[in-house]
Amino acid sequence: MALRMELRETVAAPPEKVFPALSDPEQVSRWMPGLVRFERLTEGPIRTGSRFREVRKMFGREAAEVFEVTMHDPPRALELFVDGRLGSSRKGEFRFRYALVPRGGSTEVVLTGEIGGMGRIAEFFGRMFAGMMKKAIAKDLARMKAFVEGAP
Repeated sequence: MALRMELRETVAAPPEKVFPALSDPEQVSRWMPGLVRFERLTEGPIRTGSRFREVRKMFGREAAEVFEVTMHDPPRALELFVDGRLGSSRKGEFRFRYALVPRGGSTEVVLTGEIGGMGRIAEFFGRMFAGMMKKAIAKDLARMKAFVEGAP
């Protein structure tokens, strides 16, 4: 059974300014905590079908995951898929969808996440750590918000 989560963050900027902060590797590298490196696996700009490897330092160790952009609809939506078998976790499937909803001069970022394919034991422990994961993702969204609101 998949683990699901939803987080929301309101950013005092229009979607046209928020979307690149989520999708442009140059901007992401300026606000994402623990990012060690970002490796493009496909040529050209980020678009539907693009693949990249993200290496982050987590719990004192480097962890790498391969992402595929499954939806790229600027400035409204971005969806990322991670096949955990290709990364450090060696199992699971992760899907993250960002919906950017205009709210006057601001943008509500709605992030829905789904994690599955972990196996029964891993899913049991995953449910125990879901709160920690949600807090970590909420901190990431807060850092993105601070970056966008502080960026010229």
